[in-house]
Amino acid sequence: MKYKLYDENDNVLESPIYRVLRHRGIENPKEYLSPNKNFILSAYDLDNIKCAIDKFIEHIEKRSKIAILVDSDPDGYCSAAIIYKYIKRTQGEDYPVEYILHTQTKAHGLKGKDFTINDDVDLLIIPDASTNDKKELKELLKRMDIIILDHHELEVKYTKKDLNNGEHSLIIVNNQMSKNYTNKDFCGAGIVYKFIKEVENELWTECADDFVDLVALANISDLMDIRSYETKYYIDLGLKNIKNKFLQAIIKAQDYSMGGKVNIHNVQFYITPVLNGCIRVGSLEEKELLFRAFIEQDEFFEYKKRATKNKPAETIQESIYDRAARLSKNAKSRQDNAKKKGIKAILEYLDDKYNEDDKVVVVDTTELLDKGLTGLVAMNIAEKYNKPCILLNKYFDKNKNVELYGGSARNVKHSPIDSFKDVVNSTSVLNGAGHSNAFGIVDLEVDNKKQAIDELNNLLKDVVYDATYKVDFILDSDEVDFGFISELAKFEDIIGTGIEDPMIAIEKFTLPRTMFTIQGENEDTIKFEYNNIEFIQFNCDESNDLYNFLQNAWNENDTVTFDMVGKVRWSDYKGLRKLQICIKGVNVNEISNATDDTEFEEDDVW
Repeated sequence: MKYKLYDENDNVLESPIYRVLRHRGIENPKEYLSPNKNFILSAYDLDNIKCAIDKFIEHIEKRSKIAILVDSDPDGYCSAAIIYKYIKRTQGEDYPVEYILHTQTKAHGLKGKDFTINDDVDLLIIPDASTNDKKELKELLKRMDIIILDHHELEVKYTKKDLNNGEHSLIIVNNQMSKNYTNKDFCGAGIVYKFIKEVENELWTECADDFVDLVALANISDLMDIRSYETKYYIDLGLKNIKNKFLQAIIKAQDYSMGGKVNIHNVQFYITPVLNGCIRVGSLEEKELLFRAFIEQDEFFEYKKRATKNKPAETIQESIYDRAARLSKNAKSRQDNAKKKGIKAILEYLDDKYNEDDKVVVVDTTELLDKGLTGLVAMNIAEKYNKPCILLNKYFDKNKNVELYGGSARNVKHSPIDSFKDVVNSTSVLNGAGHSNAFGIVDLEVDNKKQAIDELNNLLKDVVYDATYKVDFILDSDEVDFGFISELAKFEDIIGTGIEDPMIAIEKFTLPRTMFTIQGENEDTIKFEYNNIEFIQFNCDESNDLYNFLQNAWNENDTVTFDMVGKVRWSDYKGLRKLQICIKGVNVNEISNATDDTEFEEDDVW
C-alpha cells in the first residue's frame, strides 16, 4: 500500500473541512458551503434556447400533439417527468401530450428503435438523449419538429440542412455545445428545468420550481460533479424542497437505510440504485408504473400483505407511489442477485484469461452476464484490477447482417487517463458514446475484438496505473483525536461526485491482539476501537498482513505495528451511531510475539 498527501505542503490539522474542500479543488470553501442564487447561470447562455422556447410555445398555442421520449435512466425519467408535468399543469390535463418508454433494456435515445412514434405527433421532445442520433433525427425531421434538451457531448457534425428542411426544425439545447454556459456538470433534468423556467416567463405560469426536487435527484443519480457551484445550489435547493409524491414515498421506504437523513450521499446510495434496479431489470409494466408515479398519476391498487408472526395476511389499498417504491426495491434485489452472480462468473473467467500486461480489462460477457448489468459490473471489475474495463455483449444486427458487440466501459477513480472515451474513440474499431469515463460501446465487430485490445495497449503503453491513495492528512497514532475525526465526519452531508470522503493515513499504530475482533458471516471483517473511534476493514483475505497476524497470533498479548489508510464517516447500525474509520489499506511494519512465562500445574485443563 502506498499513500501521499493531496497537498504535500498542507498537513496542518486546523480547519479540516475547509482544507479537505481545497484538496478537492474548491477554491472558496466558505462560499461553496453557502450556495445562493448568485451561482445560477443565465439560461440564455445555452445556445438555441430562444429558438426552442419559441418553437415550444408555437406548438402549445396551436395545441399540437406532443410526444416525449423517456430515456432509460433516472435522469431520463426525471427530465421527461418535469416537461410532461409542466405541460399538464399549465395547459390542462386534457392537453394532447404522451410519453414513450423504451421496451429494451438500457436503450438510449433514438438508436434503440424499440418504440413507435405515432404519425399524428407534431412535436417530439427528447430530454437527456439523442444529441448524436443524427441519422435517426434526419429521418424523423421529415414529419415533425424536434426539440432536444440534453447534456451529452457532441460527437457528430450538423449542417443547416440537418437542422431545418424547410418544413420542420431540429433544435438542440445542450450545455456541452454552449460555449458561454460554463457549467458542464449539469444533467438533462437541469437543462429541462432551465428551459421551462424561461418558458414560464413567456407564458406567465408559476410552477417550474415545484420540480427542483427532481433536478436534484437527477444530478445526483447521473453522478454530476458537485464541485460545480450551480449544480450544488440546485441539489441543495431540491433536497430541501421535496414535493414529488413518489420521491417522498421512495425516501420513506428507504428511511431505515438512510438513517432518516436526506443528503447527497444517501440519495446516491439508497435511492438511485433502487430506481436503476427497476429501470434496468424491471418488466415493462413495472417501468411504466414507475414513470406514472414520477408524473404523479394518482392510482390505488389492491395489495395482499403477507402474514407475519404477529399479524395475519390482509388486503390493503396501496397507492401508486408506495407500489412503485415496493416494486422498485424488489427489482433492485433481483438486480443485486444477478450482479453478484455476474461478478463471480467474470472473475472466475478471468482467473485463466486475465493478462496483467493488458492496459484495459476487456471481457466478452455474453454468456456470463445480463446485458442490462454491464455498466454496473464494469465498475466493480475496474476497481478489482485498478484499470479501465470494457464489458461486451454480442448481438446480431439484422440490417447489416453481422454479429456485433455492444457494451459498457468504465474508468477507475483517480485514473491517470482524463477521458477513457477519448482513448476508446482513438482506436480504429471501437466507438464509445456517453460520458468521459462512463459510457457505452457500440457496433464493435466481433472479429475486431483482439485488434481493439492491441490498439488500446499501444495507445496506453506509457500509462502507469498507480494504486497510491491520496490522503488529506497523515497522523501519528498518538494524534488520533476524537474531536478532530468527528469534525471530518461532518463531511457526510457534503460528499458526492467530485467531493469524496475525507481520507487519512495513520502511522505507527502498535496494538495487542486482544484489541481486535474478527467478525462477519465469512469471518473476513477486522474491527478494533481506539479513543472511542471504531476502525473496521471489510473483505479481508490472506493478502492482508494484518488479517494474517490476527488469524495466526498464538498469544493474545502479541502486538502488531502498522500504518493504515481509511475513510472517515459516521456509522449507523441498529440505531447505534458511531464515529468510524473504514480502513482501505494496511502496511504491517512489525510483529512482536509476547513471552509466555506462565506456569501451569499438572492438573490444569487445556
